[in-house]
Amino acid sequence: MVNVNELLESEFVSVGLVQSSPTKKLVVMDRGKFETTPDKTERYTFMVSIDGKIKKWRPNKPSLEACKVFSVDTMDWVNKLVDLSIENFKGRDCVVGRPAKV
Repeated sequence: MVNVNELLESEFVSVGLVQSSPTKKLVVMDRGKFETTPDKTERYTFMVSIDGKIKKWRPNKPSLEACKVFSVDTMDWVNKLVDLSIENFKGRDCVVGRPAKV
């Protein structure tokens, strides 16, 4: 059986996904890579696990600034736990990741 709601979900970590997440945490699964977006810009993208779901995460500047405490080499981010929150920037809700508090 397949839950139709899962089929409708974005492949990306999104505001809606984080709002409905019971843990509001993700685990970084790879070192990431640049991907070309539909508007032809390059965005750094990680594969992550959130609540047992595999998603893509494109961290914004606040997330990158916070998570660089892991290391400046994203290879060192693999298997790191990240707390997620929804914050408003310039009138728009955004997902922000920070190193998890253990």
